[in-house]
Amino acid sequence: MRRTAEDAAQTRQDILDAALMVFSRKGYHATRLADIADAADVTRGAIYHHFGNKPKLYQALLDEAASLGGNVIQDAIAHANSFVETCTLILINSLSFLEQNEQMRQITELSLFKTGIDLELVEMEQTRQEQAVQMVAGIAQFMKQGIASGELRADLDPTDVARSFIAFQNGIIHLWLSNPQAFSIKADAPKFANIFLQGIVK
Repeated sequence: MRRTAEDAAQTRQDILDAALMVFSRKGYHATRLADIADAADVTRGAIYHHFGNKPKLYQALLDEAASLGGNVIQDAIAHANSFVETCTLILINSLSFLEQNEQMRQITELSLFKTGIDLELVEMEQTRQEQAVQMVAGIAQFMKQGIASGELRADLDPTDVARSFIAFQNGIIHLWLSNPQAFSIKADAPKFANIFLQGIVK
């Protein structure tokens, strides 16, 4: 029987779900494609067909998290009425989403704590570094708009603000994932956003 596009899409998603589960349990390095195939109830050939190899399957998970995070940011932008409100909603919604969405949390944990150094991922890491540079540049342009509108302090360097924005958010995420029982990142997100913005608003 010929498989439909829906069947293929479901198989792909099943593999992604299984990969996240096994990577989260065993870590990237210790996970074999056979482990993921068993968990997804597919053949290794199906994994090769949909993803090519283990690094590309791992990258697909990161891409999925990036897409989810991007949707949260776009939603914040759509509901904000000013530059400061946009920054506030982006911080609050992004931090809250991490606690609300288990898939996002698991992928973030995998990336931060369960991947380690692996020669298979060297090329991917170079790409991620390039993307990080582009992210700083993009956020810096956004911060420049805030300075131009008079909402942010005129003495600020947009690139410094962009790096601080990323570091502030990532630091809170790292602390929470290291010990989720210590505090609720969702409940405390408005306070964190207020603390950060107090340092940059005019």
